[in-house]
Amino acid sequence: MATQTKTRPLAQRETSNLIGSDKVEGTPVYRTNGDEVGQIERVMIDKLSGKVAYAVMSFGGFLGMGDNYYPLPWSVLTYNPDLDGYEPAVIEVDDAIAIAEQVDV
Repeated sequence: MATQTKTRPLAQRETSNLIGSDKVEGTPVYRTNGDEVGQIERVMIDKLSGKVAYAVMSFGGFLGMGDNYYPLPWSVLTYNPDLDGYEPAVIEVDDAIAIAEQVDV
C-alpha cells in the first residue's frame, strides 16, 4: 500500500524525468564496475537557483554506525535503471571521494 500525501499517493510522485527527493535519498551509488560503494544520504539544493548542487553520499559504515559522508557533484551522477542506482558519469567514485571534502551531515 502506498503512503498518502496531501495530493496523491507516494508511488505516483515520479514521472519519466522527475523524481521526489525522498525517493533519491537511500538510492545506492555504484562504481562503474557495478560494485555498490554507498548510498545517497541527502540531496543539497541551491536556495537561489533551485537546482541540485550535490548529493551527499554515505559509505563505509556498518549497520548505520561509522558512516563517512562525502559530497558528489550532482553533475557527475547518472541514474542507471538496470542497477536501480546512480553511477558516476565522468569520474570514478574513488576519484570523487579523493577530491571531495568530508562533510558533517
